[in-house]
Amino acid sequence: MKIKKVEEKGMKLHTKDKVKVRMHEPFGIPKLVKGGKTKIAVERKMNRLSDSIKIKNIRLKTLAYTGAKMAAEGMEGGEELRESVELMAVGAASIVGTTKKASNLYRKKKQERRIKRDKRDSKVHSEREHTKATSKAKSSGKEKDGKSGKGDTKKGKENKSGSGGSSFVKSRMIESFLEKFRLEEGGDFISSVTKASKEAVVFLTQRAAMLMAPYALGLFGMVALAGVIVVAILSVIYNSPLAVFFPMPDTGYDHPKTVLSEYYKEFNREIITLEEQGNVITYQNMENGVAVSNYNDTLMVYMVLYGTGQSGLVMDDTGKANLKKVFDEMNYYDTSETTMTIPAGASLGELVVTGYCACSICCGEYANGITASGTVATANRTIAVDAYNPIVPMGTQVVIEGNTYTVEDTGDLNAHGTDIDLYYATHQEALNWGKRTVECFLAEGDENEVEVTTNATVVHNLTYEDVISAGSLSEEQEELLAEMMSDETWNVYYSNAGGQAVADMARTKIGCHYSQERRMEEGYYDCSSFVYRLYKEIGIELPLIASDQGKYCYENAMLVNKEELQPGDLIFYSYEVNNQFRNISHVAIYVGDGKMVHAANTDRGVVEDDLRTESVVFYARPCQ
Repeated sequence: MKIKKVEEKGMKLHTKDKVKVRMHEPFGIPKLVKGGKTKIAVERKMNRLSDSIKIKNIRLKTLAYTGAKMAAEGMEGGEELRESVELMAVGAASIVGTTKKASNLYRKKKQERRIKRDKRDSKVHSEREHTKATSKAKSSGKEKDGKSGKGDTKKGKENKSGSGGSSFVKSRMIESFLEKFRLEEGGDFISSVTKASKEAVVFLTQRAAMLMAPYALGLFGMVALAGVIVVAILSVIYNSPLAVFFPMPDTGYDHPKTVLSEYYKEFNREIITLEEQGNVITYQNMENGVAVSNYNDTLMVYMVLYGTGQSGLVMDDTGKANLKKVFDEMNYYDTSETTMTIPAGASLGELVVTGYCACSICCGEYANGITASGTVATANRTIAVDAYNPIVPMGTQVVIEGNTYTVEDTGDLNAHGTDIDLYYATHQEALNWGKRTVECFLAEGDENEVEVTTNATVVHNLTYEDVISAGSLSEEQEELLAEMMSDETWNVYYSNAGGQAVADMARTKIGCHYSQERRMEEGYYDCSSFVYRLYKEIGIELPLIASDQGKYCYENAMLVNKEELQPGDLIFYSYEVNNQFRNISHVAIYVGDGKMVHAANTDRGVVEDDLRTESVVFYARPCQ
């Protein structure tokens, strides 16, 4: 399924004409021209602005409701999503309501100021007229009485020019101004000024809020629209298989990966128990002798089946039951007991053959050279088989690469994936042989005809391709599953910051010394302490020994496939029979680009090499 990219278009905001104002210095307060047509035009624009705000509010709410409805259809939790978007719309409405309230308050204050101004002008006008009349009367009286002199002439001129009346009006205005700020019921001048300042601040704030309303509403509209879009996108993501790649929302449930890992842990412990009981373990799907990890396959089959149209991340009882159903169908095993008669000279098939010697590393407490049959182990003669599930009985002669050997010894071979152990005189010779798969034959002679009984366990680790081949999915589901499991999808969404940190640190240790005795000292490492110490740096504490590290990764469902390797992943190798978990004897750190860094040996120390795929037991990722 291809995801179509939405055509990108520029965003254009459609708004009403803005009110043109002139800025009044020094405070930047808009100065509206009073009176006449200009005043009427401004009021009309303010009315249109209020209507525009109402219209935008209605459009915003409609968009929010529509977006919530579309995002909520066909999914769980849709009602909560719709309520969240409605809440955003209510928030927008509250802001618009506050703005409208501020606008009405401004108009009311303006009207009160106009009334006060008219009263003041009327009073001043009356006082001015009274002053003129008084002056006229006095002048007339003086002229009548004949008392006009030089000084009186000057005074008369002042009255004629109106300066005397003007001074009187100014004094009255000053008195009126002082009266306005005088003590009210025990107050003082300072408190009155403070009160007036507060009123001025409130007025300026209200006026600024009214003038900024269109911009604030536009900004809020853009934020609300973006919020609706984000909610819609997240709704699509978290109700699709893609949800598994994104951070877990606060649902109160475990992540599907956590639950799935628990299922794998329980299953893998059962496999280990069967190995310890001597069962031969084989896997349905293997690559170059390494069992395929189908963890991601199981996870994505579940997400495709149950994570489309509803949240596949909700691990309630129903979610866990669905995931367990998918897991059981893709991970199971069959155990069977087979008995057959093999004639002398016949092939025993392709067997896993390793080498061992009489040292404590190979034989532990039995490092004395005495075999289980009581003979002394001899190179080029003695071989060992599993003590619980022998491939052939004790005393049988087996031909391996042209040389005839006799079964004289036993060991816990099947637990480490081994069928036959060749005895060597020295440990180095055993290491040189390593672990090989070769065809073995019964030697000639009637005494070599054997009846073999084997307990075999086949682990069915189905991949997503096996599920598609079964034909149980719809065509659309098959296409989606294949798309989700593609390398391109995983490369886009996969993130392994912790593993990358380990890989980066590993490269800084190149050139350090190899030492098992000083493995915990700075500048000295062996293969397992190298892994242990670097992972501890990022907060992950692994076991101290390579085989235990491998067992830990296997039990905790951390296995990955070769093609999935990312920086920081571990590669476990088996070069010898050491009676440890799956004979793991070495571990390295993958650092990307087909390279690995490891503590190789005393001669080379910590080095970077090309990735080696021979003798690999499995690959693992502790940073899950």
